[in-house]
Amino acid sequence: MEHRRAMAVLFITLFLVMIGFGIVIPVLPFLVISQQGTPATLGLLMATYSIMQFFFAPLWGSLSDRIGRRPILLLGLIGYGLSFILFGLATKLWMLFVARIVAGIISSATLPTAMAYIADITGPDNRAKGMGLMGAAMGLGMIFGPALGGWLGHYGFAFPFFVAAALALVNAGVTYFLLPESMQQPQVTVKKAPLGLNLFRDVRFVLYSLSFIVSFAVALFESTFTLFSADKLGFGPKEMGIVFAVLGVFTVVTQAGVVNRAVKRFGDLAVIIAGLVIASVGFALIITATDMVMLLVFTSFFSIGSSLLRPGISTLVSKNAVPHEQGEAVGIMQSFDSLGRILGPATGGAVYNIDHNSPYLIGTVFLVFAIYLAKHHTSRFGENLRS
Repeated sequence: MEHRRAMAVLFITLFLVMIGFGIVIPVLPFLVISQQGTPATLGLLMATYSIMQFFFAPLWGSLSDRIGRRPILLLGLIGYGLSFILFGLATKLWMLFVARIVAGIISSATLPTAMAYIADITGPDNRAKGMGLMGAAMGLGMIFGPALGGWLGHYGFAFPFFVAAALALVNAGVTYFLLPESMQQPQVTVKKAPLGLNLFRDVRFVLYSLSFIVSFAVALFESTFTLFSADKLGFGPKEMGIVFAVLGVFTVVTQAGVVNRAVKRFGDLAVIIAGLVIASVGFALIITATDMVMLLVFTSFFSIGSSLLRPGISTLVSKNAVPHEQGEAVGIMQSFDSLGRILGPATGGAVYNIDHNSPYLIGTVFLVFAIYLAKHHTSRFGENLRS
């Protein structure tokens, strides 16, 4: 019963976190422009967040292994709220960058710690279900967040940031009162070599690489799809709203209802490979779409495939980490995910002006290479192996 309550609290926590993240998406560009920024400034501001997460997610994850999940999760939520307040109060561009840096540093404690918490309270057989539910919570947040942010933006560019701050701080209160510590005893700190010296020899390195490739492909898609749809099919905000709503529904249904059943029947590795195949086919076919229906079908393939991948990779990383390294392992995975979100938009923006199809061809090549990695370099990962 206590584990069910913890799962429910974490579901609500990640749902509210992603609502807060999504709320600011429609208004952040306008806020940057209002401070005499440019599209390049906006791109750098967005990248700053992922850069901070790249460096700090493994550190927070490792710290949660030593002192517990609950204090790190609370710190991440409170810091997330304070960073939104800084955004709302910002009157100059440099203040926006300070707020974004603070958000990237402190909020990067939230996701890896929440996923490590799931690993603490679930067994190997149920871990995919837990990871899938957390992915569904984040997907739901990203459906409702931007819509709410667009509505709140009518009352001023700063207003959505204050609402997001309130959600984060209320979230911290809920976590404080309702979420118990998942680690039963303090962990003994084992002296290890610096991370950089061990990373390439880490048994999970291929899984981290898969996480990077998936994130890179998704970031390519997210950073160019609106322009691609407008340039090729003449889509406007209405059509884009329909597409993203459909993709959001597929994401939630896949992660909440399909992932666990598929893993139990076919295994983690088979689900990851299937997700890569489906995602690569959908990604490659996007450039052939000539109308709304075709675009919905192909982007839905990509969405379903990528929705199978993230919980699957997270689950396998967790299964192949000993209990006192869960936070660090998930944190490193999130770091590789952040690296994909840094390089994906930069690559997409650079090649899109050369050829509108280029981001999708590059993404397809990366996903096909990921299929090769998953099929030929993951045999060491048994369903119950712990490294």
